[in-house]
Amino acid sequence: MALRIWNEYLKAREPRDRESACERFIEKMNSFTALFMGNPPLDFDEDTGKPKRLNISTHIYGSVPQEDTRLDLWYPDNKRKTECVATHSSLYPLMIYYLNRLNDWGLYFRKCKICGKVFLAKSQRYELCSDKCRKKQSLQSKREFDERARENNYDLLYKNECQNWRNKINKAKKTSGFPSERLKEMLAAFESFKKGALQRKQAVKKKEASPKEFSGWLLRQSNVIVKLAEPED
Repeated sequence: MALRIWNEYLKAREPRDRESACERFIEKMNSFTALFMGNPPLDFDEDTGKPKRLNISTHIYGSVPQEDTRLDLWYPDNKRKTECVATHSSLYPLMIYYLNRLNDWGLYFRKCKICGKVFLAKSQRYELCSDKCRKKQSLQSKREFDERARENNYDLLYKNECQNWRNKINKAKKTSGFPSERLKEMLAAFESFKKGALQRKQAVKKKEASPKEFSGWLLRQSNVIVKLAEPED
């Protein structure tokens, strides 16, 4: 494409009348590059990964000139080892030809969920376009895992502390002669502890407090039940 535009530019500079040469150059290039002047030529279904059919008549007013649909194709033979496709007046037929070939080859258009780049993949399962994006995805997944691990850690500390309170309360219930008023006080303190813990857990989830602050509070509350469970002198 770049060589074609450059060649047409050189040809346009040959005549002495630069204004008319400029008009001829722009007229030729408008037809040749019209594919990129309107809506993006690459439009595909994000669910299936298949390109949508290009319709030249929606981009070119009126009937489509025959020259704009011309495409030359040479298949590999004894002399040529590779396929060659050439377009003349417009890039539309070239684009349509290769979109059809991509369907034949079983390739899918995918949009990378990390960088947003459109790329070709052998399956719709592919979501990342390169090793660079795969590394970024791995780092992102690790951060999310660490975040969940921190959340699970403070939640586990809370559950362990609840069990600690229950163990001491159950032991008090089984202890002969343990003051009933003290047991009521322990049960009331346990309800207050659970209510306060729930509020602080919500604050951590909303990022209004840190897991470290919550862990420190749990540690201080442990001292409350220890003192209540101590036998009277």
